[in-house]
Amino acid sequence: MLTVLAVLAALGAFSLFHAAKAGRQALVAKAALLRAEEHIGARELDPARADLVVAKRSLARMRDELDALGPLLPIARFIPLVRSQVLAVETFQSAGTKLSDAGLRLSDAVQKVLDTTKGGSPLSGVLDNLRGINESLASGAESVRAALKEVNRLKGTWLIGPIGAARDDLLSRLPRYERDATSTADGVDALIRFVGGDGARRYLFLSQNPDEVRPTGGFIGTYGLLTATPGNLTLERFEPIGKFRERHPTAVVPGGEARSPFRFANPPAPQSLANANSVADFAQAGKLAADLWNSAGEPHVDGVVSFTPAFLARILGVLGPVKVADYGETVDQNNVIDRFTFYTAQLELNPQADAARKGFLSSLAEVVMQQLLAAPSSKWQAIGEAMGQGFAAREAMAWSSDPQVAGTLARRGWDGVLPDVAGDFFYNSEFAYAAKIDRGLQRTFDHHVELRSDGSGRITTTMTLTNARDLGVLNPGSLAYVTFYGPKGAALNAASDPPTAGEPPLAGHPAAGYFLNAPPHGSATVKVVWDVKDLVRKGPNGTREYSLRWLKLPDHTGDVVNLRVDLPKEWRWKGDPPPARIELAADIRSTWVMTSFAPF
Repeated sequence: MLTVLAVLAALGAFSLFHAAKAGRQALVAKAALLRAEEHIGARELDPARADLVVAKRSLARMRDELDALGPLLPIARFIPLVRSQVLAVETFQSAGTKLSDAGLRLSDAVQKVLDTTKGGSPLSGVLDNLRGINESLASGAESVRAALKEVNRLKGTWLIGPIGAARDDLLSRLPRYERDATSTADGVDALIRFVGGDGARRYLFLSQNPDEVRPTGGFIGTYGLLTATPGNLTLERFEPIGKFRERHPTAVVPGGEARSPFRFANPPAPQSLANANSVADFAQAGKLAADLWNSAGEPHVDGVVSFTPAFLARILGVLGPVKVADYGETVDQNNVIDRFTFYTAQLELNPQADAARKGFLSSLAEVVMQQLLAAPSSKWQAIGEAMGQGFAAREAMAWSSDPQVAGTLARRGWDGVLPDVAGDFFYNSEFAYAAKIDRGLQRTFDHHVELRSDGSGRITTTMTLTNARDLGVLNPGSLAYVTFYGPKGAALNAASDPPTAGEPPLAGHPAAGYFLNAPPHGSATVKVVWDVKDLVRKGPNGTREYSLRWLKLPDHTGDVVNLRVDLPKEWRWKGDPPPARIELAADIRSTWVMTSFAPF
């Protein structure tokens, strides 16, 4: 018996020796893969490929170390302690090879992107490149998924030396790699579909004017029709929304079936294409716009895209100045908002100037779209980055009837849907009835959070709306229907101001609706109080986390959040506490950490 144990021990030691040598090769491969990741991110493709070759060479040597065991390898898989190390080496060799192959395919995809953006490739050629890019990305994403699946099998396994550290590092990195690779591949596939790569598509483009605020941005003053066929994008028309109303006066949602802002009139007012965005959910607004359009007998549309002046400013930052010949204007990213404000202000002088105001927006948007479609491929990367930033800021939103495209939009947060997030949350969805001065309004939110020891809390938010403008055609008062959306699972407390109406929740966020009217050179306030059962979540090492997600009004600046968070006496902040004042130049997405001696 002792002899058998001695032999097994010797075999185990010999096996561990080769496993350790293989582990050192794993570290070389890991370092090379990390360098390749940095090079690919910086678009340094030749160094990236060289590092990936080094990684593959080291991974092959890992295999050689295992093969050196010869007939002992099957035995080593049954020796306690040795078994897990050998399994780990085999797993890392296989997973690392898959990651190296994925990196090479990703390098190929990046190279194709760079080749596409170098010259003036026609769209038909670009589609071919997109298909090649998508094939490389999809294959790379599948390799990453396979690698993640293999490494996940090692969870909970006791490993020694560099193999254990490598497993932990890969388990922390691979999920992000898998998400990024899949998301990029899905995005390119959605783009191929969007530009007509699998058949003709048609899209409705809607401009939103934030001076007349709406839940997803602003009043829809103009519309355009874009047709995508393999190899060609064509803007068929772009004109004021009134043209659609003139042609299709019955293309409306009857007043009794319309959303809350229209139901309070007597009789209830119908809802038209210009006000399809009456709810803080562009998935609903876009579908409604498409339904109204399609039911009117217009050419069928497969999707709807909205944008605000701030989005146009981002695009003009890449394209450069454009001439709006009909108005004798040259517009660039620095003056586009001012020119919108100028033409809106003409209504104060001449109430009949509304057609000119909307006509300017229509003419400008058409010029920008035409320039965008004609942009050389050398600008496409910068255009794509600018558009992505605009969508992320909700200055643009999109809806598609194609489930795959819709899924991609949702994963990127480009669909204009309230985020499905836990913790503290707030959005004030506004529908202005007459005022066209939203850039002249300021909202101050006093947000008071009282946390309890069991992780629940009470949130009191008082919004003060200040109207600094003179009385006039644009400013009879700021009357709007405001819907406050609160944290998931929250209940409206009776200490709230009595709501005008209850509103259906969105993405699990409960809602309450109010009329709010700040007169010229005056202000108005409204208070909402939420009781939240699970406001605080458990963090690592016994900590607690308070998170706040606050959405600003799209294409609007100047609002302020005064934040106060009261802790139970046994809690304290770990690190910096929440700031007392936050300017809403962007959405708030923050988490603060607390420590506590009280379990819950």
